[in-house]
Amino acid sequence: MELWTDFTFTLSLDDILRGEGADPETVRARRLALAEAAAEALRLGLPALAPAAAVQETRVLEHRHEQVILEGGKLTGPLITRHLAGAERVAAVVCTIGPALERLAAAQQNPLLMLALDGLGNAAVEAVAQQVCAQLAERAQAAGLETSTPLSPGEPEWPVEIGQSQIFTLLRPNPMGVRLTEGGMMVPMKSLSFVVGIGRQMARTNLCDLCSLKERCRYRHD
Repeated sequence: MELWTDFTFTLSLDDILRGEGADPETVRARRLALAEAAAEALRLGLPALAPAAAVQETRVLEHRHEQVILEGGKLTGPLITRHLAGAERVAAVVCTIGPALERLAAAQQNPLLMLALDGLGNAAVEAVAQQVCAQLAERAQAAGLETSTPLSPGEPEWPVEIGQSQIFTLLRPNPMGVRLTEGGMMVPMKSLSFVVGIGRQMARTNLCDLCSLKERCRYRHD
């Protein structure tokens, strides 16, 4: 297992607002207080970020009906088997920005600043995940391979309570202290888990197509 801690952040106010679930253009035009809170969150919150990622690449032993058998564990379900078809290796990843930002947000009296710090956390952990995926893709390309789109538990056909435990089994022992609750949620909350397939012809899926909200989500990427 590898522990990655070399991450950089180039987050903007728009990133924070999107992390809150807001539309940046609308906020700047109509809700100046939200934009001001986002700027304050960026100033206060950046020093609290402690990014890290645990990455475990493991060899695929066998592709079975609704199962991908790996060295040290397995991934199950129809979505997983379709998504990882052709994978020769699988990278299991848990990334986090640590607990300090959550504590900072909880200590705020201003609800707008609390919301903005939460948005910063969402944007920051997503930035960590994107950098991990980019590094995995570069490493695969150097070996003449491709990577799949990352897939996280909670998508249809891969429930959180199943997928999270499978990923954490592959990452055992977890070097970052991220733990699972009984319901499959991660602590610290600003953490993400996912798997990436590595092989010669990997599918690149638009994850919006997998989401149950795809027909009515205002943030859909086509």
